[in-house]
Amino acid sequence: MGKHVVCIVLLWFVSTAHAQKPPFSITYVDSATYTLYIKQDWKSIIALGKQSRAEGIDFYFLKVRMGIAYFKENKMFSAIHFLEEAYTMDPKNVVVQDYLYWAYRYSGLIMESRLLYTKMTNELKAEINLDSPFVSDFSFNVLATHNSDYDEQLKTNANSGIDDIRFIPKNYQMYSLGMSHPLSKRVNLFHQFTMMPANSVQQKKVGGVLENETYKGTELRYYVDVTISLGKRWYLDTSLNVISGNYDNLNTKVSASKITYNDMVFGGTLTKASYFIRNSINVSVSNLNGYDQFQMGYSMSLYPFGSTSIVPFGSLQYKSQDSDSNVVFTGGLAITLDKISLTGFGTVGNMNNYIANNGAIVYNQPAAALNEFGGSFKYFGKNSILTVGYSFMKMEANYYNDNFEITSKTFGFNQQNITAGITWIF
Repeated sequence: MGKHVVCIVLLWFVSTAHAQKPPFSITYVDSATYTLYIKQDWKSIIALGKQSRAEGIDFYFLKVRMGIAYFKENKMFSAIHFLEEAYTMDPKNVVVQDYLYWAYRYSGLIMESRLLYTKMTNELKAEINLDSPFVSDFSFNVLATHNSDYDEQLKTNANSGIDDIRFIPKNYQMYSLGMSHPLSKRVNLFHQFTMMPANSVQQKKVGGVLENETYKGTELRYYVDVTISLGKRWYLDTSLNVISGNYDNLNTKVSASKITYNDMVFGGTLTKASYFIRNSINVSVSNLNGYDQFQMGYSMSLYPFGSTSIVPFGSLQYKSQDSDSNVVFTGGLAITLDKISLTGFGTVGNMNNYIANNGAIVYNQPAAALNEFGGSFKYFGKNSILTVGYSFMKMEANYYNDNFEITSKTFGFNQQNITAGITWIF
């Protein structure tokens, strides 16, 4: 009798618990998520939405509410995922249009936001009032470098033989002005002019005594990049960087007082921006410092849980220069909190004549960077972005003989870089 009572009680508890569990249906999920939406309980909407979809229950208003919930939780790519699905089902919903537009903007998909803007209702267009100015942003950037071992290198050179010559960089600066032009809803043009003055020393050991002679140089660069939106978050970039410069010739007995050079970098990048990852494949060809160079590689950025708050990124590049080739790896992490972004990165591999950032960055200085580690800080204002950064580089350069022919003997030094910039957004 006692066993029967126990069994009855257990069955009652099980049946009661099962009865208290709400039936998982479209009606229940719709009502529950609507209540949570009114309460602005975004995390609960996301949790219930995931559970509902796992049970095979999905519908239009669930997509809308989950998209808005992810937007409120600053997980923009997840928001885009659900809002795009909702937009496909009903492209006239102004709430979906509005949130999807700003999700594109906040995730950096500016061209997608422009394309969507053209399809919005006139009322929403008037509210957003997106201008298409001739110049959408204007930037000014500065880079200052310093050879940390410069003073010591002027005094001693234990590795040098008689008549060995080496060129010791002291510092150089880069001053850049850049502008972006939205040529159409699918095409954007960015171009930048850079001036780079440099100070260096030619050092020679004569009779056991070091002779140091300073010389200066100036390099000018014009960079242009055209970005084309191919649709469905595919982008094609084509870029050109034209470089010209000159430096003092210390051997004026046999040639002019200035030595000039002209180089060029041409490349292209194909990018696919997905909800959780951004993939890019790049190719470039260049002629730098008398070398024909070919480079190709793969880059990616990850968006965990569809969020842009914490973004790991990496790049693997193959570089072939005449008969030499090597691989360069870059990895880092970007953290964005409200109006502040912090980025740390590291690059390992011989970067002699290395190309980065769609050809915008060219490591063409005579000394080769073997690695670089650094970070940057960004502050996002209402209509501007402020940036400061620092990096540390391990450098290596070759000795020359008295006929100014490069030798296999090398020397190393450390270089520190400080960057600062401001971008005004119109």
